[in-house]
Amino acid sequence: MSVVVGAPVLALTGAGYLSSAVGLNDTYRLFIAIGIVSAGLLTNYYGMKITGQIQVAVVLTIIAVLSVTIVGGISHLNYDNFVPFMPYGWLSVGQAATILFWCFIGWEAISHISGEFKNPEKEAVLGAIIAAAVISVVYFLTAFVVVGTHSYGANISDVSLMYIIKAYLGPNGSIIAGFAALFICIAPAIAYIGAASRLAYSLSVNGYAPKSLSNVSKKYNTPIGGLGFLAICFTVLIVIFSTRLISISTLIQIPNATFILTYLGVVQQELCF
Repeated sequence: MSVVVGAPVLALTGAGYLSSAVGLNDTYRLFIAIGIVSAGLLTNYYGMKITGQIQVAVVLTIIAVLSVTIVGGISHLNYDNFVPFMPYGWLSVGQAATILFWCFIGWEAISHISGEFKNPEKEAVLGAIIAAAVISVVYFLTAFVVVGTHSYGANISDVSLMYIIKAYLGPNGSIIAGFAALFICIAPAIAYIGAASRLAYSLSVNGYAPKSLSNVSKKYNTPIGGLGFLAICFTVLIVIFSTRLISISTLIQIPNATFILTYLGVVQQELCF
């Protein structure tokens, strides 16, 4: 159920970057977000092979854009921005961690698509280890340049990288980065949607969810029941966001909290055994 909120948040984040880059208003941002979740639903409808090919291209784009951003941002660092190091005390660290956790959740999604691997015992584990190492390094360096260049604050925190890129590539560079960020947010949205739809199918087949979620496409053998359920939920969340009653930072904390509880529950269960 965390994906129900998580995927639209990803879509709105990617749409926010593109909108900021080309000067679009919130109405366009909503339409772009709808396009992102629609792309995630459609690619998973056509099967994991196409989804995997798209993911590889998107991940390469992510690494390229972040690498350029990091290299460019280092030349604009001001180390005074790191002082004081923890101005609001340890409590602020805990509060920030609940939001930062958003950047690292999703590892469990690989278990829901393990049936698509030829050798899941080896490939899934190796893939998770490599991903953890790469993401940890890239995320640390990205956060380092964001803080060092002070590219955050009121009304800009959700598009921080855009401000770093503008500093050394100018408006044209930020437009390119805006489109790249759009694809960057599509990648995890596709992964979440694929994993959640297959989990819904599994729960339905085993009697833990409504039977309608076990419907499968005869042509592509994909879980159209789960995808349809997610499509309805995404529509509701985007409509809620369009009312401006709930901010993205608040929406992020909802899946974060459920993921944290899930992880803690698993750890507790493992300790009991």
